[in-house]
Amino acid sequence: MDKKSINDLLENFNFVVPEIQREYVWGATKNKRVLSQFLKDLDHKLEQGDANIGFLYSYESGTEHYLIDGQQRYTTILLLCYYLAALEGDNSHSQFVSRLKLDQNVQAFAYRVRSNTESFLKNLLKSGVTDHNEVSDQTWYKSEYENDPTILSMVGALEVFGNVLKECGHIILDKVLNNVFFWYFDVDMTSQGEELYITMNSRGEKLTDSEQIKPRLLKKSGDRKESYGKEWDNWEEFFYDKELRGTRSIGTIDTAMNNVIRIVLELKTCHEHARLNPVEDAETISIKDVAEYMEALMSIAQLNADFCKSEIARLYGDSNEDGDFFVLKALLTEKLKGQTELYEYQRVYQTVRNHVRRNKMKNLAFLTYLNAYMQSQLSWYEYILKQGDESKAVFNGHELEKIQICHDLGKPAEIEIWKTQEHPFWNGEIKSLLSWAKDEGCFSLESFVLLTRSFNLLFDQKENNGWTSDCVRQALIVRLKNYPLDHCFFGYTSDQWKQIMNNNPADFKSFLNEFVGMDITARGKHLEKIKNSYPETKDNLWAEFVHHDYLLEYCNTKRIQYRDEYGIECVENYYKRPYSVKNMHLEHYLKLHMKEYFAEMQGWNYKIDLSGWKSVVRFDKTNWPIHIGIQYRQDKHEQYEVALSTDDYVFTESDKTVLEAAGFVCDNNVYAAYSSLDMTKLMELLKLCFSIIGQ
Repeated sequence: MDKKSINDLLENFNFVVPEIQREYVWGATKNKRVLSQFLKDLDHKLEQGDANIGFLYSYESGTEHYLIDGQQRYTTILLLCYYLAALEGDNSHSQFVSRLKLDQNVQAFAYRVRSNTESFLKNLLKSGVTDHNEVSDQTWYKSEYENDPTILSMVGALEVFGNVLKECGHIILDKVLNNVFFWYFDVDMTSQGEELYITMNSRGEKLTDSEQIKPRLLKKSGDRKESYGKEWDNWEEFFYDKELRGTRSIGTIDTAMNNVIRIVLELKTCHEHARLNPVEDAETISIKDVAEYMEALMSIAQLNADFCKSEIARLYGDSNEDGDFFVLKALLTEKLKGQTELYEYQRVYQTVRNHVRRNKMKNLAFLTYLNAYMQSQLSWYEYILKQGDESKAVFNGHELEKIQICHDLGKPAEIEIWKTQEHPFWNGEIKSLLSWAKDEGCFSLESFVLLTRSFNLLFDQKENNGWTSDCVRQALIVRLKNYPLDHCFFGYTSDQWKQIMNNNPADFKSFLNEFVGMDITARGKHLEKIKNSYPETKDNLWAEFVHHDYLLEYCNTKRIQYRDEYGIECVENYYKRPYSVKNMHLEHYLKLHMKEYFAEMQGWNYKIDLSGWKSVVRFDKTNWPIHIGIQYRQDKHEQYEVALSTDDYVFTESDKTVLEAAGFVCDNNVYAAYSSLDMTKLMELLKLCFSIIGQ
């Protein structure tokens, strides 16, 4: 591969754009922004020095070189040189035209896509016309040119030149001829083992794998390299299309082509290709193989199904899912088997997509499986269900069960199962629902639908809200035997919920059945009825969580913990800011009853101190040296500890006498006493504290 200036190319090569090549499109209306940006980028590069603008691939035929790739850029550059020469004047224009050898049998540049196109370009280059509006006024201009897309695009290029070059002070003829370069590659010179990757492309980066493998594959294609060269352009154009590409950069087209070649290699060899090796891989597959799969890919795109387009779009390389393209490989295999029914593609998509979603697919086993499926005459479901051990090596038991149900019950079951497993809570794994929907081991679609609706009625929150409401959690405390999970989790993540379901299969199913046919209003009333049936008694261990909403409200991830010192604690974010349940009860009691208890509390305020991994209800008074702290102590016979502490106050003998009479014990100038969980008795003790130290 050689670096060639435009002068070098005009001097030493006679390039032909053959009839097999696609139209010139850079000046077309839809591409004018691309051409404008190309010119602005070129101006910036020329300001810095040399400008390398990409690649030219050709092969030699007699004294001519037939362009395989790069004709859009090369045609644009020659039109630009013509435009600049014509602006400089007759002398410059005539010199440039003479270099093109337009009146000789072998020209420096010939456009043989069609005879009309060739004659138009010759006449335009000789004319010296630069105003696009004046082209159609020339005596040599023919009416049939109006229907030629390449001619219209060339005229459009002149329009872009006129609009953009005013702002591009570094694009002058001499610089374009001498400082603009292509990497030129003659595919006839390709030899096995040549290391193309040492050559850098126009962006100063190594050649992409597809750029390296392309000339090698064309070399092997014999007399079809012209047609395959055009097909390759069409493939890149397919990925260039904005409807598919969206806002992705043009550079992602190379990524898409790399991924296509990787898929072809894997499906043809049944071996994994984590990355391409262009030299070796070009010997493994042919360009005919690539063409076969690209045709299948473009046919799948024409099915106009969103799921097909989304899988094709993964080829651009920016998806966080299915980096091995399992779904697309399966869809391509289905296409190459001759499938014409869109619904069959959807079956393939749903089966594989769900397995990928659950991260259960293994690439090597799947490639072997698809290869065997390709050779069979069976449909997708039939093949999976008849292969036995081979299918078990690819799909787990849960997936095979769903496939069997869908095969037996048809579209109604498929619609319900596909819709349900798409729910982010289930994320493809609906074992519990399938199990609940069985009557004596036989799956009932009617039961499945009813239970799914009940589940959706109850679990109607988003993931960051733990999927459901605290009211449902409170009702589940009443109905489930093994709940909360591990005596810690009331259910927040989907994995926790699934474990809770697995630990209480019959009870959870019964719970859902209670809500069959209900709407939101009826749901709320029934949940309250369940909660009210569960009084706060010693036998009902978790009853306080049922009847005191603030407990679960504090646990934003619905987790509690137990410590010997402080008993059950509610926590935030799984473990932070532990807050004793009994202290929470005290805080809420104070909120309700402080005013009615303490006329003498003037000047005292309380706050909740959650520092130091413990919770304390603290009473303070401005400019007062004594503080009161109350905390529940599980390790002190399940009582509240009331502690009086001071920074610099010394208790009087009278204070000590009264405090000790009330049961306070002094330790390092801190007086502490203990009260039962009876709030009335605790408040009496607190009142005593205020009466002693509040004056």
